[in-house]
Amino acid sequence: MARSTGHSRPVIKDVAKLAGVSAPTVSRYLNGTANIAEDKRKRIAQAIKELGYAPSMAARALSNREMDAVVVFASKPDEFSTSATNHGVEAAARKRGFLLNIVSLDESDIASVEARVRMGLAVRPAGVLVYEYGWAGVEALKVIPQGVPTVVVGGGFGDGDYQVINAERDGGRWMTMRLLDLGHKTVFHVQWDQESGDNSRTNGWRDALEERGLDVPEPMVVPVGDLQKAVAAGRKLGRHKDVTAVFAATDELAIAVMKGLREVGRRIPQEVSVIGFDDMAFDAMWEPPLTSYTQNFHEMGQRAFRMLFDQIQAKRDGMESPPAQVEIVQGRPCLRSSEAAR
Repeated sequence: MARSTGHSRPVIKDVAKLAGVSAPTVSRYLNGTANIAEDKRKRIAQAIKELGYAPSMAARALSNREMDAVVVFASKPDEFSTSATNHGVEAAARKRGFLLNIVSLDESDIASVEARVRMGLAVRPAGVLVYEYGWAGVEALKVIPQGVPTVVVGGGFGDGDYQVINAERDGGRWMTMRLLDLGHKTVFHVQWDQESGDNSRTNGWRDALEERGLDVPEPMVVPVGDLQKAVAAGRKLGRHKDVTAVFAATDELAIAVMKGLREVGRRIPQEVSVIGFDDMAFDAMWEPPLTSYTQNFHEMGQRAFRMLFDQIQAKRDGMESPPAQVEIVQGRPCLRSSEAAR
């Protein structure tokens, strides 16, 4: 039972007093705008629970029907994949007269995710979409209450009952097969250290080699975002003359690897073919232009909203939710000049 505070409902000052912190600290906890020590986080969370505190925005929303709006919880908000997916969601939502609210999640501060999700839910959206493009998306899914119509975008198969997923594993397999079909005896791989899940492009690389009956070399694993380590990986690969083909898990990795290969005297693509993944805008402008694999994030966003809208309508009509479903959106290869036949 919530404690009595003498107010009609508890306010931030009550939470602050019970938690032994300042009111601004509670406010920062609620909106996720600053790092807060873990012990203070725990005390604030416990005080909120004991008092039954809800932000005034949520209290106002609870007095009305749910809004014709959906919330996107977006991990990696600065990346192209996120912005392109947002455009797809917004286009589909606009056709249905729905508003789109985007709540960015901070990959560098996973502890803030719960507060950010709480803020997004406080406006009482009709449903939510979670972009599982990073670990913050995984954490967000743990916080969303049961009964809230939800669609997961990206991630691994089975991360949500309703999910739109890009064909990363299929794409990784296709790109590896492309190099093998050009006559390379094997394909080496460079990946970030946070790539995981059964739908990974690394698993697609592994699938292709195993399908051809080839030994699978140990992938080169680079700390996420550390391009200097990726350059070093390229130098290391370049010192082995049996390395003639490299599939990098992202375009940034591919370009860094190319730099490392050149530093040890290897020519691209005459001696080593290098291909990437994601088809970033700069790929065609590189030298040589980078072969890559494009993903249709705009279509993923459109499909995700349609899937969410079907759940929302069923809930509003008092009907059972649609059957659980996973939709896979295929991408396509973009062949350029960073590869060559052996």
